Amino acid sequence: MFNVSMSSPVPGQIFQQTSAPGNERFSRLAAIIQHVRPDVLMLCEFDHPGEGGDDGSVENFCRHYLASPQHQQQPISYPYRYCPPTNTGLMSEYDLDGDGELTLPADGLGFGEHHGHFGFVILSRYPVRESQVRSWQQLLWRDFPNHCMPENYYSQQAKQVVRLSSKNHVVVPVEIGDQLIHLLCCHPTPPVFDGAEKRNARRNHDELRLLTEIIDNASHLRADDGLRGGLALNDRFVVMGDLNADMTDGDGMKSAIRNLLLHPKINRSASAGRMTPKSFGGRFHLPWQQRQGRATEWTHISGLRLDYVLPSANLDILQTGVFWPDKKDPLRSLITDEKGRCRPQAGSDHRLVWVDIALKA
Repeated sequence: MFNVSMSSPVPGQIFQQTSAPGNERFSRLAAIIQHVRPDVLMLCEFDHPGEGGDDGSVENFCRHYLASPQHQQQPISYPYRYCPPTNTGLMSEYDLDGDGELTLPADGLGFGEHHGHFGFVILSRYPVRESQVRSWQQLLWRDFPNHCMPENYYSQQAKQVVRLSSKNHVVVPVEIGDQLIHLLCCHPTPPVFDGAEKRNARRNHDELRLLTEIIDNASHLRADDGLRGGLALNDRFVVMGDLNADMTDGDGMKSAIRNLLLHPKINRSASAGRMTPKSFGGRFHLPWQQRQGRATEWTHISGLRLDYVLPSANLDILQTGVFWPDKKDPLRSLITDEKGRCRPQAGSDHRLVWVDIALKA
């Protein structure tokens, strides 16, 4: 799981920037992926068409960066790719922010300057059953039981169209030999940039709750395909995403992320136990405000654990990690600028998180 921050407010710019090798930031991002070598990878904040599919940006990144050695790392190939539709930059038919005008990004069903801005994609070395993907992109926030939608912020018209998922919530089946693993992926809105109504914090909370409802196979859920429920009782799954929530620090409402991490169907060892992904380099990072959480578990330069790979309890975990190299590690140059500082401009403000699992025969 890696938030690569390959998004631009200008539509088509990521396609142009990936159309040839030579972008140093993209080269560093690719080198990190090549070093860790995940078999299945979710990339957050990777612009692609809002209705889904690849406009060539994903193909370009795979061809010009991942398929060529970057910073002395070996090439890697991802023949299977899934680019889901997204709510980001999808214009609402009604005024959402109450300013009397329909404009992006504020009146998008998900925050974005254009449809597809801040989307996410999945890369895999194993076949993806794209025809069996289930999504909850169209679920209205008001229709989610016990929702936390602010009462007096949205107009009655706006409440009829505001969706819960700021990007999308998808279950993506991946074939690994004769076995099936379900990827449960989303990228909830950050719980910041709010007024007193706390609409983003509330939406983040409910987007996380939607994850647990999908895991619980809640009967009230209706996916975009019209089918009821979520994951089946014995499905093996992995939750992946920049969840924009930390159980200890940050501005979010803590109950939803806590309930997800401590869910009985989530492997506790990797979510909140001894196998929780960690790094060496995070220990030496000094965020701009004091934090209470474990620095080794941070995945963002603000000193927060925001990015997650959470296998189900019926999967065995071998190893885990966060790519945040130690000060003396030569790979540290992949995340720092020319002065050795951790800056978003050097690559991303997030760190790649990985978990190795063992599949039983």
